[in-house]
Amino acid sequence: MRAGWTGRRQGVWLVALLAAVLGVALVAASCTRSAAPPQPKETRLTRVDLYGDPENLDPILKDKITALVLNSAIFEQLLNYDVVEKKLTAELATKWSASPDGLTYTFELRQGAKFHNGREIKADDVKYSFERLLNPDNMSPLSSTLASIKGAKEFTEKKATEVAGIKVTGPYSLTIELAEPDPTFLLRLTNICCSVVPKEEVQRLGADFGMKPVGSGPYKFDSWVKDSKVVLKANKEHWAGPPKTEVIETVIVKEAATRDAMFAAGQIDYMLIGDPQYLKYKNDPKWANNLVEVPELYTRHIAFNCQKPPFDNKLVRQAINYAIDRKALVDTLLQGKAYPATGLFPPTLMGYDPELKGYSYDPEKAKALLKEAGYAKGFEFEIVCTSHPAWGLPVVEAIQPYLEAVGIKVKPVLAEWGVMIDRGNSGDFQAYMYSVCGAVHPYDWVLLFHSKSFGGAGNRMRYSNPEVDRLVDQMKVTTDESEMVRLAREAEKIIVDDAPWWFFNYNKAVIVHQPWVKGLIPNPVDMDYQPLDKLSIEGKP
Repeated sequence: MRAGWTGRRQGVWLVALLAAVLGVALVAASCTRSAAPPQPKETRLTRVDLYGDPENLDPILKDKITALVLNSAIFEQLLNYDVVEKKLTAELATKWSASPDGLTYTFELRQGAKFHNGREIKADDVKYSFERLLNPDNMSPLSSTLASIKGAKEFTEKKATEVAGIKVTGPYSLTIELAEPDPTFLLRLTNICCSVVPKEEVQRLGADFGMKPVGSGPYKFDSWVKDSKVVLKANKEHWAGPPKTEVIETVIVKEAATRDAMFAAGQIDYMLIGDPQYLKYKNDPKWANNLVEVPELYTRHIAFNCQKPPFDNKLVRQAINYAIDRKALVDTLLQGKAYPATGLFPPTLMGYDPELKGYSYDPEKAKALLKEAGYAKGFEFEIVCTSHPAWGLPVVEAIQPYLEAVGIKVKPVLAEWGVMIDRGNSGDFQAYMYSVCGAVHPYDWVLLFHSKSFGGAGNRMRYSNPEVDRLVDQMKVTTDESEMVRLAREAEKIIVDDAPWWFFNYNKAVIVHQPWVKGLIPNPVDMDYQPLDKLSIEGKP
């Protein structure tokens, strides 16, 4: 009995000893593992979109802001445009040049740049992508972007099987010939719709290409929950190196109150803010230094029909410009979220003239001009407008007292945006209120005032001045940038003096961001267009 008990006791002791030894070993192993450096957390930047679901991410089908912002990270074009420095930069093309007559452009592609599926990009891909944009079967609303290329018209009319002006001259080189000079052509190539896409993925996915896009940009498409969020993940094999943030999450939140609450809770890293929110953040010491502001490339205005009395008289148009205190309206009605306009060009546009002072607030001068024009007792007119708070009915109502003070009565006519544009195109209006134009080249701006652009081409004012026409025509064939700027400024001075518009303001676009977000830029095209691959998170709690 005793011996048996001793054996069992020894067995228990041996088991205990073995367990202790194993325990020490396990603890040692555990300590060894915990001593290894922790894996870095995946950097994730969350931005908010207030415009709604992108609907489609095929770059040739949508120019909705949500889609453009996402596609700017997924896809790449031959060239990019630095909106801050106001210059073209290399993207998929590393070299480019133009012939002296501005009709033929030569491009050399970046060797080694790859699509997200791993295939290298070649010149044939550029030709395919441009013809895909122009192909009438694809019904792209953006096909006019490349309409100036020689043979584009014949191709879109199905009279040719390829675009004659696009020629592949080598694996990484091509030339593009234009049908006529276009000083904005290189800038047009920076548009998202001119993205280079892989033919095999377009054919494989068919209609789903817009739901699961494949590009060559710094981010790859990852996932999309309709009306909720879109997630992009870093393209670590990108030719420029991996982006600074590994994941970009775009959450779609239309309600301002919800966005504000999420931002306050740190759930959103940055967001675009509207007029009603501006002073809330501007006057809050916590956020005042975390705002990025810029004059956008849009000029808000009232357009006059220069072929209908009384606006066929330049003095009347000038009188209205003197009669209204635009700065007071910006400070009160828009709560400071705009810049009073001095002329056609916003300060962020190439060619902006800082010496152009525009119209001061001078109601006595307005009265004198009206008297000289034969309207000493004033007149009454209609302004067609939308309900937009910054360039619609509220503004028209706010200018009524100013114009009444000089003898002019204003009747606002509220209309849907499409109806207003249709009336503008047909000339069925006395005046209308609008915001234009968003382009980064001054030629696109002054072209709106060319007598050949009447109606839907942009000159809804039916404004005509032979000297402006001459200057715009010269800009079209000028390849020297400094000369182009001189011509643009000269044209703008004449336009401002002729006053086919009441020049109101340039929108102040504003982003508010958390203190840990770095790399945001003041983008005058649209503040939502941020270089997502350059944004970083530093010191986020």
